[in-house]
Amino acid sequence: PIDAPASTHPLDRLQVYHPAAGDSYAAAITDPIDRQLLELLLDQVEKSAADCTPERMKEFAAFPEEIAWRASKLVRMPLVACRLTGQRKYLDQFVRRMDALCTCLEKGPDGFLDWYGKPKPGFRPPGEPDLKIAVEITGFAMSAVIADFACIVQSDKALKTRYAEPLGRYLSLAEDHLVKKWDARGCYKDLGQTGAVYISEAELMPIKAHLTQPHNKQGKILDALVALYMATGKDEYLVRAVKLGTRFKHCLTLDGDHYLWHYWDPAGPWDVDPQEPDDWKHWIGPEHRSVYHAMTISQAVLLYECGLVFDRTDIDRFVKTQTSICWNGDVQSPQWFRLNGLAAPNPSDVPWLCVWLAPFDKTVYEVTFSPAAQQERLELFGHPNRGEFECSLWLEEKYGAVLVACDWLEAKYLVCPRWADGKPDERAAVAAFVAKPEGQKLLKRLAFEVQSPGYQAPMKPSEMGFKKGSP
Repeated sequence: PIDAPASTHPLDRLQVYHPAAGDSYAAAITDPIDRQLLELLLDQVEKSAADCTPERMKEFAAFPEEIAWRASKLVRMPLVACRLTGQRKYLDQFVRRMDALCTCLEKGPDGFLDWYGKPKPGFRPPGEPDLKIAVEITGFAMSAVIADFACIVQSDKALKTRYAEPLGRYLSLAEDHLVKKWDARGCYKDLGQTGAVYISEAELMPIKAHLTQPHNKQGKILDALVALYMATGKDEYLVRAVKLGTRFKHCLTLDGDHYLWHYWDPAGPWDVDPQEPDDWKHWIGPEHRSVYHAMTISQAVLLYECGLVFDRTDIDRFVKTQTSICWNGDVQSPQWFRLNGLAAPNPSDVPWLCVWLAPFDKTVYEVTFSPAAQQERLELFGHPNRGEFECSLWLEEKYGAVLVACDWLEAKYLVCPRWADGKPDERAAVAAFVAKPEGQKLLKRLAFEVQSPGYQAPMKPSEMGFKKGSP
């Protein structure tokens, strides 16, 4: 599988929070334990600056996918601190961290700037131990972080003036290099009426190269596209987000009152195994890690909040999946299950929870922010390697607890309050797009309702009429 080495705590997906115009980014935190978490978080944000040097960032850039799943979190922490406290000094810290990471940028043979390094061992072509590539998901992950910074500074005239230089530099990097290069490489595939997908890098081993990205990575890309639209107002980003979301919706199976889906689904002839013409390059089956579960669902929630693609019926079906399939409904003694109804094979890979559903269901909110869960996050500061973090890499060894607290506080005090009434909150931010004739035409053309039984996966390429092909 195209597994990303991501941490598995349930709030991992909450990496990008897109404020509406004029939104306040200072949160009032009065709960004593949450105040303690905030104080610990802010202390660690200050201390973590020592690990955000150009030298340390080079360690990430040597394996650039590590930037997507790890370095981006460390770079982005000051943005969350800024929103939680309203203190501008954290924006200065973000700029220093981002600039340190930018010292590792290289210009590739196609003229695009990116972070070039070795692919993961399981993705590296045989006989090419020194191959250096750029990683698609890293470019989009960092574009989302850049857009997040842009949304903050553009909401205030004084901030926009103060940070004009780095803002322009970062947005140029995101738009002209990190995103555009994948179009130039043919990695965006428009599927017509059924949406669109991104496919993986060409330089990987044949079974991994030019492969439709799994749903969780499509969701991460979608998140970046929405963020870039919020930051720039350019319709092209929202058009692509709508098409990616539409494709995911076409991959949903309706089982009674809830949705089921796979980790990966084929989208075109590029997914056919080059050695076996009637096999796919990738397996088809239920998602196998809790963090992927959360990331996949959250793309639907984000589009719903924008009033796009998904409606409240869809959200209610995702809630039913969460409460009737993936969780026993007990806040005090929760048990967690995968979409196939089986317990998570790894005890540390729980809870099987998408926190973005918390605003739409009381019990999901209760289990996400219960006193027991709150206390667990506080205790993690004394045991940063416990439970949710198994990876031995230095970031999670040193900052596992602070990353959990960062996501926890962001979810509880910045995201959930905006969506608490269950009404699409970001709709005003995309109103200009929806009002345009071309926007209306696109949404009308792609709109559909999932009807029972919904999507049925083609287990063989011959079921889709595909033969071995190329992108």
